[in-house]
Amino acid sequence: MSKKYKDKYDRLKNEPVKGLISSLAMPTILTMLVSAVYNMADSYFVGKIDTSSVASIGIVFSVMTLLQAVGFFLGNGSGINISTCLGEKDKEKASVFANVALFTGFGAGIILAVIGIFFSRGLAEILGATATTVDLAGDYLKYILLGSPFILGSFILNNHLRYQGSAVYSMLGIVSGSLLNIALDPFFIFKFNLGVKGAAIATVISQITGFIILVIGTFKGGNIRISVKAFKPNKEIYLSICRNGLPSLARQGISTLATVSLNHACEPFGDSAIAGMSVFNRVMFLGMAVVIGYGQGYQPVCSFNNGAKQYKRVYDGYKFTAVITTVIITLMSVIGFIFAPELIAVFRDDREVIEIGTRALRYQCIVMPVTGFCTASNMLMQSLKISNKATVLALARQGIFYLPLIFTLPRIFGISGLSFVQPIADILSFILTVFLVRTEIKKLKNNRI
Repeated sequence: MSKKYKDKYDRLKNEPVKGLISSLAMPTILTMLVSAVYNMADSYFVGKIDTSSVASIGIVFSVMTLLQAVGFFLGNGSGINISTCLGEKDKEKASVFANVALFTGFGAGIILAVIGIFFSRGLAEILGATATTVDLAGDYLKYILLGSPFILGSFILNNHLRYQGSAVYSMLGIVSGSLLNIALDPFFIFKFNLGVKGAAIATVISQITGFIILVIGTFKGGNIRISVKAFKPNKEIYLSICRNGLPSLARQGISTLATVSLNHACEPFGDSAIAGMSVFNRVMFLGMAVVIGYGQGYQPVCSFNNGAKQYKRVYDGYKFTAVITTVIITLMSVIGFIFAPELIAVFRDDREVIEIGTRALRYQCIVMPVTGFCTASNMLMQSLKISNKATVLALARQGIFYLPLIFTLPRIFGISGLSFVQPIADILSFILTVFLVRTEIKKLKNNRI
């Protein structure tokens, strides 16, 4: 940290926004990229077994997105309040928000773990498992749900540290767990001959390790500490967390529903279609990691300076985030379009899987540049607590537009229709974002700056 800033809160308020957002975004982007690699590690190693195994973990991936949805709902919902309270110099109230969210999430994870013990196979069928994948998916799902208290806790603490301007501590917890997962996968899958079950066990061990490191991070750098004494839940606290976290829940939760719907849409076309679209989604997550990482780097700057009434910094940060994410994702889209077959083949060297995944990836790369502006705008409105518009935008990409398309286009165009769904949904989301965000930008420019 530069010596001209007395602490990280002084830095959030006074450092030039371009450098500040980039410095906060880099650890977050690295976290997202490593997380993307670790998400794909299971696909890579399991891909050495057979196509049904790849399809089975693709089915359970929707549960991972659901856990992420709940974690970000509580983490972002409380994190926005934490950052705003710190901008208002009320650390005690910020501590209450942090601890209420964490203990609530951990309790929810315990309930999910119990569900996983008794109902994992039935849940796998609901998620779209076929007769050839239901046993594999059920085994994978059971262990993932057993680890859900620590998975939820990691997502929540990750967001808390990030909103306090401690993105490096956040990065250390998530990255260490992700790297451990990559290292453990081949041992549990092949050396111990556990197959898909081994991939799940490796994931859970890694998540527990990451959670412990994140807990240690809360005791460093002046961060808010975990404290049972600060667990003071009340209606006002929960309503505020829910209101501010609703866009995150909508964004991540609808992603889960979209993944389940995609699995069902792929089912008539066989395991290769499920595997191909599963690999496509994981590759696309790699590109979105950079966009979301920059957006999350902007969020603490936006929330803190909104609380400190530094509105020009809010607007300047938004402009920078929208531009830099658009430039980066455009370059990545060009690379993705050119090397689509090679990227898909990394995870499953199957001609049909590569053909399906490549077609979907290339169509998506054509429209990916619009996601930079959409993400920056959504982060702006959520961080300013404009939750109604933020929630609508969060639902748009994989809900309002995606779900009707996934149920119609494959019926009209067959397996090719699967590839059209996300690109068309993204274009429609961009149009909606322009319409909703322009009023808020006008307010910032005319009334607050």
